[in-house]
Amino acid sequence: MGALLIAGVAVGVVALKFISEVRTAQLALERAKTDLTALTSGGFGDADPAAVQATAGDISANVTAAAEIVDGPLWEMAAEVPLVGQNVDAVQRVTRAVDILVQRALPPGLQFMAAVDVDGLTVEGGGLNLAPFREVQSSIPEITAAFTAAQEVVAPLDTASLLPQVAEPVDEITAIIDQAAPALAVADKYLPTLLDVAGADGKRTYLVIFQNNAEIRATGGNPAASMIMTFTDGTLGYADQASSATFVEAGVQGNEYISLPEETMGLYLPTLTRNSQDYTFTPDFPTTASLFQAVWKATSGAEFDGVISIDPVVLAHMLAVAGPVKLPTGETLTSENAVSTLLSKSYERYPDATSSDLFFEQAARTVFDHLTSASWDPMAMLAALERSAAEQRVYLAFTDPEAQALAEEFGVDGALAGDTEEQTQLGIFLNNSSVSKLDFHLTSAIDARCDVGARTVTTTMTLHNSITEDIRSNYTLGWRNGRFGLPRTTMMLDVLFFAPPGATIAQTTPQSGDAPGWDRSGTEKGNSAVSRTVFVAKDQTVTVSYTVALPDGDLGPLDLRYTPTARHTDVTIDPTCTELFPAAD
Repeated sequence: MGALLIAGVAVGVVALKFISEVRTAQLALERAKTDLTALTSGGFGDADPAAVQATAGDISANVTAAAEIVDGPLWEMAAEVPLVGQNVDAVQRVTRAVDILVQRALPPGLQFMAAVDVDGLTVEGGGLNLAPFREVQSSIPEITAAFTAAQEVVAPLDTASLLPQVAEPVDEITAIIDQAAPALAVADKYLPTLLDVAGADGKRTYLVIFQNNAEIRATGGNPAASMIMTFTDGTLGYADQASSATFVEAGVQGNEYISLPEETMGLYLPTLTRNSQDYTFTPDFPTTASLFQAVWKATSGAEFDGVISIDPVVLAHMLAVAGPVKLPTGETLTSENAVSTLLSKSYERYPDATSSDLFFEQAARTVFDHLTSASWDPMAMLAALERSAAEQRVYLAFTDPEAQALAEEFGVDGALAGDTEEQTQLGIFLNNSSVSKLDFHLTSAIDARCDVGARTVTTTMTLHNSITEDIRSNYTLGWRNGRFGLPRTTMMLDVLFFAPPGATIAQTTPQSGDAPGWDRSGTEKGNSAVSRTVFVAKDQTVTVSYTVALPDGDLGPLDLRYTPTARHTDVTIDPTCTELFPAAD
């Protein structure tokens, strides 16, 4: 009996000791968290370097103390106890992971934040100082390696089996590690490329094409207007402007400088490769960029480091950050009125091609001058561009392979996918066939539904023509409509249905288009496709759809591409598709 009593007392003492260690480690981590929050939220611009280092030292000391405690013998014993052990192991792993981050990532992280005050970044005079980013390049691999090591430590954890009071902080920390590790890896991989794109190693020249959604094309609209800009050591510069008239005057419009395969040309009018306004008929932006590179080389010998595509909605998002700008014609362009002014009102005020193109060129140049002279928040501008990219309004094509890999990494390359391993890409695109600027008044919505058993996806698009009676400009109204006996307010839209490589198009609605003899079919970069022309009269809603039979085997995440209009497009992916396609990372 005495032995049992002694053993019981011993167990109690050990338990009390373990509880005391738990509390001590918890308090140490809480102090570290408080200091870390204060350190990272206070900014570094005016911070006392000695105070920053002292706080960093306190964080390191507290986390080290906690890590030493959880690596002690009592914790190793407790980790072997059934039921309790997995919770103890989780606390040990997370504490070790935090210790790795504090010891290995915090010092270079502080160096990074001291050099690059992200919260205080501003663009002034069209430039961003790249020097701090050059200075911190060497610290990113260290931070990345620390997060990768921490991720390996917590990877075996299954929080579903933990007690709630353990699972919650574990989830919080592992979420931070899991989100930061891949982002840091991308930064580590691409920061040198980003600096090069921004002209850190010499001037870079880019062609910016403005896609006019009022005359819709697969990736946005008629790219009649363009601008040549430069980046030199982080500073934007203006080089020249152009329009389709530039190529007419040079005698190169109508010539073909790049030939596409016969099975691809079967999808489009032959003007795709001959007239610059039609280079965006194809949803494959690398092809569009190549066509522009070729015609510019024939025009002036110019060669660009990249081709960038945006539309007036992107300009509106950018003006929301940079503020309104007054045009030479007297109008004030704001984020609220930019789209309607550029894509509709201008055609009523300037009802011929020459004057409306001139207005658009002046507006683009004025907005550019505003962006390069005003002071604005680059992080807010980045958010505006991310929003634009999510709306499929921004595409980039670079001649440098590493820069192009960056565009692909961020999903802004606009390329037709060559397989279904990384993504399963479906596309439903529009091309204007009425030769008009009617499509400012087009609204659309898209819905995708899957039949898991049949391995099919049916994508439906609704199109509505909301043109009003006050639209009178001949430049806006349809020029080709008379050949079909249609009112000039009726939209004539070629709808392109694209299936991913290895898939087939099982059916389309309509089965045959409204324009006799205009049904087309073909293959582009391994993607089979068909085109059906539909007429959408004033105040009418038309629904089109197609069903794709998917190939056998595993599929990459669903990537549903579409043509952005001047208005927001609602996109719905039905839950039935989750069984066929894994979620995107």
